[in-house]
Amino acid sequence: MVNRYYSKVIIIVAILFFSIFSVTANPNDQSEIVQKFGDIPPPNEINRVLSSGPVADVLLLSVAPNKLVGLSSLSLSPQQKKFFSPAIQNLTMTGRLAGRGTTASYEKIIQLTPNLIVDIGNITPTYVDLAKQVEKQTRIPYLLINGKLSSSPQQIRQLSHILNNDEQGSALAQYAEKVLKQTKDIGNLTSNNQAIKVYSARGPDGLETGLRGSIHTEVLDWIGAKNVAEQAGQNIITRVSIEQLMLWQPDVIIISDRNFYAKVSKDPLWQRINAVKEGRVYLAPSLPFGWIDGPPSINRLMGLSWLSHILYPQNMSKEQFTANIVEYFKLFYNYQLSTDELKQILTPEPL
Repeated sequence: MVNRYYSKVIIIVAILFFSIFSVTANPNDQSEIVQKFGDIPPPNEINRVLSSGPVADVLLLSVAPNKLVGLSSLSLSPQQKKFFSPAIQNLTMTGRLAGRGTTASYEKIIQLTPNLIVDIGNITPTYVDLAKQVEKQTRIPYLLINGKLSSSPQQIRQLSHILNNDEQGSALAQYAEKVLKQTKDIGNLTSNNQAIKVYSARGPDGLETGLRGSIHTEVLDWIGAKNVAEQAGQNIITRVSIEQLMLWQPDVIIISDRNFYAKVSKDPLWQRINAVKEGRVYLAPSLPFGWIDGPPSINRLMGLSWLSHILYPQNMSKEQFTANIVEYFKLFYNYQLSTDELKQILTPEPL
């Protein structure tokens, strides 16, 4: 009996051990939130953080803006700068390290003398290999964070803890938890329980879109809308044809490019899509960053409230939506948004 008891104890301890150290044991597992490469300094010793790309730029601007050595690839326009302090407005461009269009060399990274490099997005073997390579070549610790929308609270809390900013991180994470809870499958609360078919039009011609499970269309998936492009595959951005859109016939089209939005209603081909013909086309807000995906960082929390209100106003009232957006600007940008400013930020009425 005693031996059997101790055997059970040993098994339980072993399970706990491997659970605790699963991040180190399996660096390609996307279920993990944070993966570390190199020796991460103690929180009180990290005062210079290098962002690897635009997704990390956006999160770091809210979690620890005073520790950023610069912005990797976000060149702030005058319209964007107004929401940030002079210190943020004057941040230099450091170059993009991860993703498409790499512009940061190892020499430049070393010259910037960061204590830590932070990358946020999909955790795939490609990005894991990049993290390992950069850490090996520069000897600068590298943090790789899973950027899934659903893990926003965990991203915020863990990054804030590593950067010695727990108090700020707790407030931001609580907001993320609230909005995620408010909007999860909000479309299913409607009486007919029929998902609205949505097409997310990206690019200057509207023919680029994210497929099911893509980080670029997670807002649609989370609120319970039906991404019409899910039939074309999963997890990536792809191009589609206007003929395919005519077959899909989305109920609503969300556009990210302002110039394309201005001309779509006059295009005879797009007029053959009922959503365009009947004026169910919306321009996604884009200040200070895109609310649906541009870039796909924590700014998408605003997109959850906005799209929920656009598609399901009976479930997300204007008052609740407005309160969520004003609170986001206060917490994440330390900016008190006025009623007039919110009106200017919000998209035009449907065409």
